[in-house]
Amino acid sequence: MIPKVIHYCWFGRGEMPDLTIKCIDSWKKYLPEYEIILWNEDNFDVNSYQYAQEAYKENKFAFVADVCRLYVLKNRGGIYMDTDIEFIKP
Repeated sequence: MIPKVIHYCWFGRGEMPDLTIKCIDSWKKYLPEYEIILWNEDNFDVNSYQYAQEAYKENKFAFVADVCRLYVLKNRGGIYMDTDIEFIKP
């Protein structure tokens, strides 16, 4: 069984745009039974993977998120959502 967990990534410590916040709010609204976990520099060690480390140094945060996504889904299960996915109905 797939755990009811939604994972998403936000690397680079930049502020989230309004659209991103709107999308995440839609997950909370339409999927209240899911735990939502943000992955970033605070809970994913980018230095653990050479590819992620190099991408981070080059500010290629989408590539860092690719590595993190694979790690998280393999080790924690659940589903991964890009931050531009908005739910509009249940």
